[in-house]
Amino acid sequence: MNATHLRMKANAFYQLTKPGIIRLLVLTTICTMIVATRGFPEPFLLIMTLIGTAMVCGSANAINMVWDQDIDAIMNRTAHRPLVTGDLNEREALVFAAAIGLGGVLILTYFATPMAALMGIAGHAFYSVIYTMFLKRNTPQNIVIGGAAGAFPPLIGWAAVTGDLSWTAWLIFALIFLWTPPHFWALALYKDVEYSKAGVPMMPVVRGHHTTKFQMMVYTMLLLGCTTLLAVVGELGILYLVVSLALGTGFAYFCVKVAFEKDTETWARKTFLYSITYLALIFGTMSLDSIYTAHFTEQHYLISIEREADKMREARTVEQARIIHNTGNLPN
Repeated sequence: MNATHLRMKANAFYQLTKPGIIRLLVLTTICTMIVATRGFPEPFLLIMTLIGTAMVCGSANAINMVWDQDIDAIMNRTAHRPLVTGDLNEREALVFAAAIGLGGVLILTYFATPMAALMGIAGHAFYSVIYTMFLKRNTPQNIVIGGAAGAFPPLIGWAAVTGDLSWTAWLIFALIFLWTPPHFWALALYKDVEYSKAGVPMMPVVRGHHTTKFQMMVYTMLLLGCTTLLAVVGELGILYLVVSLALGTGFAYFCVKVAFEKDTETWARKTFLYSITYLALIFGTMSLDSIYTAHFTEQHYLISIEREADKMREARTVEQARIIHNTGNLPN
């Protein structure tokens, strides 16, 4: 086995994890940890949490490819996947998935928190079993329900920092849950022929384009409400609120264009690409706002303490002057 073959094999295993998706999931995990910490997490905890999260998610993605290899061969956008091309066989993929999945759970358990590991297991099961094996091929609501799978990494990140799950963590979960349908339905609108050939009952295939477009607008409005509520419950500041409203308005604009413009394919592609940018920017803003807000709060707190100290010193000086005036002696 030469070096070239080893590199090809390694790349095939890497592609099996769906690295593009992993990068987005890792980003949401990092940003959520920053929000939970109200600053930068401890470096070792951050690194180990990200490694564990990437391994667990990569394992779930690998199982998804094993299960879906028959329909992946039919669709152009998935025909290059390693099980379809023959770069890996099913046994290799399953052994790899089991190894990195178990390794990821152990890392989260021992180097983060048991709650983080539990969220990793739950997310893995939701995606690899509930979505992949039951929902995807059986209901047009596959993406709606299955959207929860991609919302688990932020819960892993939050639990790694705090050891529990607050309302803020669940609102971040809801953000991704509500973002997923318009994101994937935009893709399905211009890939509906491929999904139809593969026998996957995506919303545009089963219910038609008009219903899909309407539901995209509904979920985008719900998403806008969720991100606004997060500003209140999550105690995020004006930076996050303004940017989230601007990004949400942009998302709504693209969904309206998809709904009413005749060139559905062009606007669906634009909406799909914007949705990815939207998620990255809103999580980035969330983390930046948390750092800024925490710094501002700390500075305000320190200034308040200094002002109180000045008042106490001033009061003490006045009292000393009064004592000297009355007795002619300095107080002890």
